[in-house]
Amino acid sequence: MKRTADTPSRLEETMDRAVKNNPHSKDIIDAFRPVLIEKDRLVSTLESPGGAPLVLDDSRFKEGVPLGGQNNLFSPDDPWKSVALALIPAIAQGFPAMADDLERIRGLLESGSLDLRDEADAEPDQTGELIHEWASTHSIDEQALVFLFHMAERVILEKKARDWGKLLEGFPWDRGYCPVCGAAPMIAKIKEGQSARILICSQCSHEWSFSRVICPSCGNDKQKTMTYFLVADKTQESTFVCEQCRRYLITADRVSDLIDFDAQVCALSLVHLDVVMQEKGYTPMAACEWNTLPQE
Repeated sequence: MKRTADTPSRLEETMDRAVKNNPHSKDIIDAFRPVLIEKDRLVSTLESPGGAPLVLDDSRFKEGVPLGGQNNLFSPDDPWKSVALALIPAIAQGFPAMADDLERIRGLLESGSLDLRDEADAEPDQTGELIHEWASTHSIDEQALVFLFHMAERVILEKKARDWGKLLEGFPWDRGYCPVCGAAPMIAKIKEGQSARILICSQCSHEWSFSRVICPSCGNDKQKTMTYFLVADKTQESTFVCEQCRRYLITADRVSDLIDFDAQVCALSLVHLDVVMQEKGYTPMAACEWNTLPQE
């Protein structure tokens, strides 16, 4: 069937199904809905990454150095400005409290007074410092800047991962962080009829298999210090918990290949588990927009 302006996309149908299955998630999914739709459009339409040819050193990869650690994650021609400008209306629609700050950010981006690329190029120990400086200098809510930067970063990295991930086929990876960009997982899934746990990156959405009996965050393999937190009557959702590092990972169980699965939509629909685990004193393996925003 040919899509029209009134025909829901597969992503929208996935969100609608998530709301139907978890009605309590309606507000947060509706807030992120325009953002995820625009992100999906951008990732699908952006040109493939340019820059120097990628290098994959098998020996370094085996030692735990991800592809992004062997190459520059970002290149000079990454479209930070156009991606951010495209995301701003969507974020403002879903999060109207940020609208005024986002409008000021839009003006700064268009005038060249602010370049998100500079934050992307910052040294790891200086991450966030430039955003804090921008917020202070231009009297902008820092949360709006952080939100926009992370969503733009996710668009750019997800596009790269779709191309870069192909290079990793056939190369085993046994680490709990992403083999493409090195970020922590935001969610895990276990496919129906299978036992392998698949981790999904919080930044680039790359997927990789990882042992179910090892903590992805700290490498702990002591079974008595790890468990799965289950919710009554919810057999397809659980939370992996490690008592050694006090971190947790939301897990979608028995995921069917017959139904479209979107990791971020799934994470949003299970945000109630984030609330429960954080109330118990645990920390998510990856801080994402949906598990760090104040819950209403």
